[in-house]
Amino acid sequence: MNFELLIVDYASEYYPQILELRNHVLRKPLGLNLFDEDLSEDKNQYVVAAIQNEEILGCLMIKILDKDTVKYRQMAIKNSLQGKGIGTTILKYADNFCILNDYTQVLLHARQSARNFYIRNGFEEVGDEFEEVGIPHVVMQKQLSLNQ
Repeated sequence: MNFELLIVDYASEYYPQILELRNHVLRKPLGLNLFDEDLSEDKNQYVVAAIQNEEILGCLMIKILDKDTVKYRQMAIKNSLQGKGIGTTILKYADNFCILNDYTQVLLHARQSARNFYIRNGFEEVGDEFEEVGIPHVVMQKQLSLNQ
């Protein structure tokens, strides 16, 4: 499958599509609406977007926590395209972006249902299970280096 990967931001023409994808994949199945949440922090984050023919196939938010650490948030892949490698490709792109910008550690809150996906992509659990948006999550982390 051919698609382009870009780092986009809040002002991007793709941002409305990214919001719709995040809402459709991550909130609607839980009976929630992303648009009911405070999205003001989005403007201070990067988004890795997988794009094909001007359509967003998947996305991942990157939040800067400090000079060494970022948090990956709200990875969403179109339901019909899940399991086809788009998420792994987005993670690798995000990791490279972070390494090139001197970040050495990534944290994320993984849904239990996505835990094995993140383990396959080099993350490890670093905390006890907790509830977020009404479902079980676990904190995971990964160290980044040029030698990955």
